[in-house]
Amino acid sequence: MEGIIIIGGHVQALGIARILGKLEIPIIVLDTTSFNLARHSRFTNQFIKYEKGALLKKLISLKNKNRFEGFTVFPTNDEHVGILSQNKKDLEGFFKIASADWEIIEKCYNKRLTYKIAKKEHIEIAETWMPDNEGELLNLELPYPVIIKPAVMHSFYSQLKKKVFVCNNVDELLENYRLALTVIPAEEIIIQNIILGGSEHLYSACFLFDGQREIQSFVGRRARQHPPDFGNATTFAQIVDNNELIETSRKLLKAINYQGICEVEYKFDPVDKAYKFLEINPRTWKWHSIAAIAGSNMLENYYLLLHNKSLKPISPISFASFRHLMTDIPTVIKYKFKGIYKKHPKYPIQYAVWSINDIMPAIFEIMYLPILIIKR
Repeated sequence: MEGIIIIGGHVQALGIARILGKLEIPIIVLDTTSFNLARHSRFTNQFIKYEKGALLKKLISLKNKNRFEGFTVFPTNDEHVGILSQNKKDLEGFFKIASADWEIIEKCYNKRLTYKIAKKEHIEIAETWMPDNEGELLNLELPYPVIIKPAVMHSFYSQLKKKVFVCNNVDELLENYRLALTVIPAEEIIIQNIILGGSEHLYSACFLFDGQREIQSFVGRRARQHPPDFGNATTFAQIVDNNELIETSRKLLKAINYQGICEVEYKFDPVDKAYKFLEINPRTWKWHSIAAIAGSNMLENYYLLLHNKSLKPISPISFASFRHLMTDIPTVIKYKFKGIYKKHPKYPIQYAVWSINDIMPAIFEIMYLPILIIKR
């Protein structure tokens, strides 16, 4: 039997459930919390809760109980990707794993490795330093302000609730460096120059890739995010034309021999008028469902590719928008208050949660809001 197991249940998972559920593929949602949106979709057939930190144990348990044989397992965050790709040999043969082998994923998962590959391919990144200890850090001549960020995001963000630390002087650098060391090793710390400009300078080249072959692609601009600086969630995005980012990303993905669906992130640097590579997300991303309204069947074709089936015809991408109302409304207010709000073209909108044909997730998002605020 073929079906889908989605790990995680928020907006990204809801998009997967709706897109693939419309194909009448059975959908199972696994999550560590009952307070998620995807479980309430009419396309979700079953919800299973598992204990935090026990994802692999749960999947092996389902395998041993001979449940969901042949189902495709989709991750929705970097931690899931790491667990699935590192344990792929133990899971394959029973499940289909929507993640590449670890030898490929590691090059995306660890930004220290990714940046080395980008430099080798002459792809521009912000000025970057990778000290392995405090002594090497103190010997750096840095153009403050700079940021400290992790090579591997999920442990850093889950414990410190920040994607980066902004450091305006050496004292702040040392203080934040030592704080970072409490959750990640020195070998995972990156120091980077700050690229000027707001979220309107953030771009993503999105791909379905098969080793050395591009199957489908499009580019989006992540026009608004929460919080506005160094955000962790896109609230509004739009399809744009940008062949330069497609070509640059294609070169990088070929160098990695990437397989699967991914988002390659950039920020436009207004100082030297160049797009600077940020990272590769080796999975679906929050606003991937924009593809549905833009006329792209990228996710469906990824599912078919995993099952060695013939791909569906690929249509030209049309301009479209993605909006998560629950987070974008307060973000618009913040942008206006800061004087950084900008109007964008009016395209057909794919809402993150709201859907007249699948209304329960939107109702439960309102009901869960107090709980989510407390948890954050």
